[in-house]
Amino acid sequence: MKRLLILLSFIIAGSAAAQDRSTQLDKAYEEARTAYNALKAAEGRRDQGVESQPGERAGSAAGGSRPTESYFARQALLEQEAELARRRYEEAMKRWNDLK
Repeated sequence: MKRLLILLSFIIAGSAAAQDRSTQLDKAYEEARTAYNALKAAEGRRDQGVESQPGERAGSAAGGSRPTESYFARQALLEQEAELARRRYEEAMKRWNDLK
């Protein structure tokens, strides 16, 4: 009888560990999916932000125009946001793959 109780306790403990691992895997998958969506959104904003906005071009002596510092600053910010999103996605994928 004592052996049966010990065996049942191991089975229950194993089942709880498997359930916990499954929960961790589900959470890691959701984090990776959310990070992927954030990456695609950041890349979309960066790609759409290539066009200059009002006030981001200055006239040149030759009669044309050139981008201003605010244009380049905005481009750098959009690129930085995309890079941060890419890193978060890669980290989330690593966590998910480590759990698989």
